[in-house]
Amino acid sequence: MGLSAMATILREDNSYSEICLLVGLTGVGLIISTACLFVQLIIDKSPSRDFQIIYFLPASITSMLYLLGANKGLLTSVFWGLGTGSLGTWGVLQLMSYFSRCFTLGEAVTVTHGIILFLLSAGSNLPLRYHLPPLHDDDIATTILQVGIIFIGVCCILPGLFPKIRQKNLFYMTTFGLLILGLVPVLHILLDRSPLVWMISYIFGSLSRVLIIVYWTVCLILGAGLLSYQIQSDSQASTVRRKGFHLLAVLVYIPGLLWEPTLLYLASGVIMGVFMMMELMRLLKLPPLGDILQSGFSVFADKKDHLISLTPLYLLSGLSFPLWMPTSNLEILPLLSGVLTIGIGDSAASIVGTKWGKTKWPGSNKSVEGTVACILSQLTFVCGLAILGFIPNYFILIRSTLSIIAVSFIEARTDQVDNLPLPIILYTCLVI
Repeated sequence: MGLSAMATILREDNSYSEICLLVGLTGVGLIISTACLFVQLIIDKSPSRDFQIIYFLPASITSMLYLLGANKGLLTSVFWGLGTGSLGTWGVLQLMSYFSRCFTLGEAVTVTHGIILFLLSAGSNLPLRYHLPPLHDDDIATTILQVGIIFIGVCCILPGLFPKIRQKNLFYMTTFGLLILGLVPVLHILLDRSPLVWMISYIFGSLSRVLIIVYWTVCLILGAGLLSYQIQSDSQASTVRRKGFHLLAVLVYIPGLLWEPTLLYLASGVIMGVFMMMELMRLLKLPPLGDILQSGFSVFADKKDHLISLTPLYLLSGLSFPLWMPTSNLEILPLLSGVLTIGIGDSAASIVGTKWGKTKWPGSNKSVEGTVACILSQLTFVCGLAILGFIPNYFILIRSTLSIIAVSFIEARTDQVDNLPLPIILYTCLVI
């Protein structure tokens, strides 16, 4: 996550925005935080959740970066530096402690650092929007999504802090109150307009956006039908059937990335908020969707899912990750890093490996045949883009080929939920 954040500065050349600069500097702090965390874990084989003295190093360095590199005030630099350094180290252990068996160390680091980048981006963008309302569609969409995700995050945190809110009536009253008294007024102030009216006018302001929305609706109905069929069969979904949703996601993302990236950016953030709220309802067993969502979790849960259904959240994050980075100078291949790795490559590897994989990699249950399918499927797709003229030169084609091969071998060796790390690694390889 730190390397991918640093890459935003490289892509923006000398014209980067303040938010892009802050994210890049935070990336440096996150790299140092990761190094300090691993040093602490090497020193202490049974780490506690207590704050260690070594965690002050990334906080101090990040504060200096904000002060000298971004010309932030002393108080702001120290506050943000302490937040980045402490959450990037000590916060990882807190996450693994409160949600035991849900995260590997790598996943906990990635999730925590992703939250840090989001909070810093929101913290630097929203005050700016208060003084200067956004003019471009990307800026408006970013403001809506940042305020919306913060609202969902508050809704998720409150039941943990106040157990009484877990009751059905009180939960819905609290959520509705925050929506009416918090989310809507804040967006009106920041945007100087109605967010709902803007979204409707933006979607229906272009025939291509209307057609994509109709197309996505058809994909949604198809996905809901597959989910309903699997629940009614009352049997655990196989790996091949789970990968069917990966392929369905590919069908959703490719048209959006090629022709309407801003619409896809807005839609992906909205769906992330919906997923988070639905997962909260499932955990709290809230009607009317709690039981239905639990049934879906029971039949589609991956063996790595414990308590929280992280696999679909990782899938959405992996596919959308390049869209969420604060840079505007990305070619099509970095934007497609999630689609390539987990939508096409991982799906091909799982299907081929399950049906025809006979030669296993040493110390792994993944097959050589699956890895070959992973590589070839991605390269075939990239060559198709080159033939259609979406790839501007052969240098990018060669670099993407080498990156795809390298990431495919990582996929064959990792024992983590690969929906999360693979898109980030390929994205970083393609933009550095």
